[in-house]
Amino acid sequence: MVIQNLVSTKQYFENETKMNYFVVYEKSEKTKALFKDKYIEEWNAGTEELIHIFYAKSKSDSVRRLHSYKLNPENMSIEDTLKTIQEEHKEIFK
Repeated sequence: MVIQNLVSTKQYFENETKMNYFVVYEKSEKTKALFKDKYIEEWNAGTEELIHIFYAKSKSDSVRRLHSYKLNPENMSIEDTLKTIQEEHKEIFK
């Protein structure tokens, strides 16, 4: 089983997106766990960074994920991904 612990989260473009759209960065640490002889073995499975675009129809509605970008530190920084979101999802901005 894989256990995901949310380490960090941040909302971007708070005053730039249309109402009920959210661009959220999440960093998670993953741990793999295995039951073996009445014990649990755990080991680090790395970290994962994602930027999600969420939408809710109203304030009382649940948010739904429209798109996710998995960050790869060697290829794309957070800033690069945010630029891509601005270019590819113009419809969510004011």
